[in-house]
Amino acid sequence: MTTAVMSKEHPKEKELYFYTNLEVLMAEKGLSIAELSERTSVAQSTIRSLIRGKLKRLDSISTGKLAQFFNCKLDDLYVMKWE
Repeated sequence: MTTAVMSKEHPKEKELYFYTNLEVLMAEKGLSIAELSERTSVAQSTIRSLIRGKLKRLDSISTGKLAQFFNCKLDDLYVMKWE
């Protein structure tokens, strides 16, 4: 078994991930993924991906639709974290 060692010269680059607060917001309104999708025209697969987390980029149209629907700022909808 070999173990890779990170040298100080080439530290692992951190990546930015987006985490969503959608589950909480949906629960407050009693919405399922299907209902949220129908009301916002954001694909169910996109909503599922947002809920699962670890997205590397966001679709600005979907983000805008969700923020508008929940009447919130982007900061209330997403948390960004470097990992």
